[in-house]
Amino acid sequence: MYGTEGKIVDGCGIRVIRNGRTVHVGVLDSLRRVKEIVKEVNAGLECGMGVEDYDQWQEGDILEAFNIFQKKRTLEEASASMAAALEGVGVEL
Repeated sequence: MYGTEGKIVDGCGIRVIRNGRTVHVGVLDSLRRVKEIVKEVNAGLECGMGVEDYDQWQEGDILEAFNIFQKKRTLEEASASMAAALEGVGVEL
């Protein structure tokens, strides 16, 4: 695998794309660089990866690494989304 942009971090989410379709979404469970176990690999470097519960790789697969995090909404964001929802059903504030 060769990273083209960003970085790959151990434990991140991995999306496997084949012919423009997502065929698997899982969690990166091993990351190696020159036979060493590493925590992250930056763009432009080759690495080996293992994805939890997936081994059906094909030549040409595209892998996207991503992180998921939860963010608490602010009062302003909640108020704006509520106002938009009410406006969508014809209620004016």
